[in-house]
Amino acid sequence: MITTKSGKGKKGLGIDFSTSYSGNQIAYLPRFQYERGPGWTNANYSSGYLAPDGFAHYDTNGDGVADMRGVSASSNNFGPWFDGQPIMSWDGVVRPYSAQKDGYKNLFQNAWDATTNVALTNTTDNSNIRFSYTHIESDGLSMGNSNKKNNLSLNASFKTGKFLKTDVIVNYMNQKVNNRAYAMDRLVNNFTGMLSPFDNGDWYRAKYQTSLGYKYVQGVNGQSLTPSENIIRNGFKADIGDYFWNTNAKQQDEITNRLIASVTETLTFGDFSLRGRVSTDLSSVNIENRDPVEVPLIYQFGGDRSGAFGMESQDYNILYGEVLLTYNKKLNDDFTVGAQVGFNGSQETGKFLTRSTNGGLSVEGWYDMNASINMANSTSKRYEILKDAVFGTVNGSYKNYLFLEGTLRRDRTSTMNPNNNSFTYPSVNSSFVLSEAVKLPEVVSYAKLRASWGIVGSYPESYLANVAFNQTTLGTQGTTTPVLITTSNASYGNEGIKPEMKNEYELGFETKFFDRRLGLDFSYYNAKIKDQILPLTLAPTTGAKSILANVGELANHGFEVSLTGSPFRTESFSWDVTFNWAKNVNKLVSLSDGSKEYLHADYDGSATQLKSVVGEPMGGIYAHPVKTDANGNKMVDSDGYYMIDGDKWVKYGSAMPKGVGGLINTFTYKNFTLDVNIDYSYGGYLMPTGVNWMTSRGLTEESLNFSTNERGGLTYYMDNGKGVQVPNSATAGPAGQQLFRDGMLMDGIAPDGTKNTNVISQAGYYNMTYNWGGPQYSGSRYELYIQKNDYVKLRELSLAYNVPSAWAAKIGATRLSASFFGRNLFFIYRTIKDMDPEATTAGTRWAQNVNNAGLSPATRSYGVSLRASF
Repeated sequence: MITTKSGKGKKGLGIDFSTSYSGNQIAYLPRFQYERGPGWTNANYSSGYLAPDGFAHYDTNGDGVADMRGVSASSNNFGPWFDGQPIMSWDGVVRPYSAQKDGYKNLFQNAWDATTNVALTNTTDNSNIRFSYTHIESDGLSMGNSNKKNNLSLNASFKTGKFLKTDVIVNYMNQKVNNRAYAMDRLVNNFTGMLSPFDNGDWYRAKYQTSLGYKYVQGVNGQSLTPSENIIRNGFKADIGDYFWNTNAKQQDEITNRLIASVTETLTFGDFSLRGRVSTDLSSVNIENRDPVEVPLIYQFGGDRSGAFGMESQDYNILYGEVLLTYNKKLNDDFTVGAQVGFNGSQETGKFLTRSTNGGLSVEGWYDMNASINMANSTSKRYEILKDAVFGTVNGSYKNYLFLEGTLRRDRTSTMNPNNNSFTYPSVNSSFVLSEAVKLPEVVSYAKLRASWGIVGSYPESYLANVAFNQTTLGTQGTTTPVLITTSNASYGNEGIKPEMKNEYELGFETKFFDRRLGLDFSYYNAKIKDQILPLTLAPTTGAKSILANVGELANHGFEVSLTGSPFRTESFSWDVTFNWAKNVNKLVSLSDGSKEYLHADYDGSATQLKSVVGEPMGGIYAHPVKTDANGNKMVDSDGYYMIDGDKWVKYGSAMPKGVGGLINTFTYKNFTLDVNIDYSYGGYLMPTGVNWMTSRGLTEESLNFSTNERGGLTYYMDNGKGVQVPNSATAGPAGQQLFRDGMLMDGIAPDGTKNTNVISQAGYYNMTYNWGGPQYSGSRYELYIQKNDYVKLRELSLAYNVPSAWAAKIGATRLSASFFGRNLFFIYRTIKDMDPEATTAGTRWAQNVNNAGLSPATRSYGVSLRASF
């Protein structure tokens, strides 16, 4: 729903102007380590160690003698310590071997956004008109991303007769987006895309394409028209090179035109009013994708490296109509009654058409369907949704302190079986203003009790409930006509699906004290959701992965508290504060098929699972524990690492927070206003896998632990593949063996039943413990990935100055103000240190936002705004 200002206010012509600008900085990055680079410092864990010093060595002048150091090609970063001495990086440039502390930030561009609005208003005895123009422009963090948007809005209200009023609202939006933000998933959640401490986004910016505009080429023998530009040294990350190519060389233009308009006629006669409304929402989206050829066509003509061109058209249309008859009658000084009856209906349609080249471009730089090497691809899709509702409301009040209202609504939707797509929902709500009914103590300024009950239904999205099949052709199989085959969809529908029904009641009270300087608002709610609609996993032998089903019953209850106060008020200073707290407790009551648990997601090859168990709260995060013997001792394998119990699941946390809230402070001193907005959340858990995988690759500060004696590392030597501990004061093993000082010892029982004494390299510990995969793939301890997510964040800070009226009048303004603001500024407290815990969004469902480190970095914004009225 889009709402616009009505233009009501002072009579005559008025002008409002506002503008704002903010810069958006990357914030809350992982705590990268800046002390050592790629590779390994010894061979105790990995055979990838480059003897004798952990560096590669290059012959740069062709005399057969290695004369320059280079880094290891490994994606791990447990390598040589930075020493500031010359080394050749992957781009062929000799630099000091030092940490690139801005390397990660240089993967992105400077981000900013600006908004300017001008509004004209005109008010007469018979009309209110407001017209506004808004221009929004921004650059996102993702390379090449830009957005320009223009909004035109008209809101007009006319008295067209003694009993008739007409309201017209028109909003038009034009938007052009160049290169929508590119997901950086592979730079965080993929080992081959993680930037080394000795690497820099600026180096990729200079090398992602050749001087002729083709994609970078790797290897001495890589086909290229500019072989001297080939990347031949260690350290280059192809995933990062691809990221720069995809965000800079490839281009996408998306142009959207949207028109939202409505006309409302209201006829008032006596105690009745009849309102009719017709509205439409038309959107047209046109997208062009231009992918340049990656290699000269003389080397490869056709294929996925020969460029591409695509066009996409999307058209959406929502037509809405409503008729509402209202009756209000004051029976006497004590009683007022009212009633409403109405009908609304909507038709929503969408059409999609795409065309794209097939097999590459026949001519470099010719972005046209005629350039398609093979016959161009074409796809189309359309949908239609119909909904309508009949509803009625009866209400009444007594002496303006007792209020009661009841509603009844019947909905129909085309997203369900036509034989079972009509449902009725009732609701009742009431309130009692105690302070108006009885005389309360003088300290009580206001008191109100409220109660409500209702049933609300929700339905599956369009076509999800349909039982549909895919038809494809095998071509001619010795037949005159093609052979057709029919297969079921991976997500199977369910024509017997029932609406998800939420039965909820709410009780609350609101009270204010001391001339409304202290207030309390409390609500308690209790809801049961029956026939919850979710995809139910099926066995692969059924031919589908899941089926849409009413899976069970969920119970919710909780409360919300809002405490407001004005501790200080003087003629020149005031302090207003609002504290909010909300707590929700849910429980999976039952599952329809008799199951005891519902699996929302399985992560990384059954390393962890997100599931809800009957009788417990929703969203438990489960992982495999360390294996123990009959006496509860942790078991260590022959290599010195903990063994994972693949047969056991343990719950280590819940995705649902136990409580959320905020604290809002407003300080006013004369013409200055300072707003401080703080948010908090506690009791929930996250599993930021990407950050943990960075630790496994030696990229975070945590991976430095135990790397030296000073950091807690044990001293040891190797004996037949086993680490043997010696005192830190030792300088050699008993037989003169080389000593290492990065040892760790797992406290547990060795395979032979004795206490473990096998010292392991800390590089091996972090690489193994924080790796990818379930017990069948690795020894990763995913229970360590699951972290409590408690935080207190300064959400927004703003300082505004209202220019005195006398000063504003000198430029013809009635109001003039300026403000400075900052958003997402810092954490006052947090348990997850290496990311913004609110930046895990990877989908619309909560189950998709538990196990990642985000698709783009979080930002911290600083800005300024100016407002004026004339």
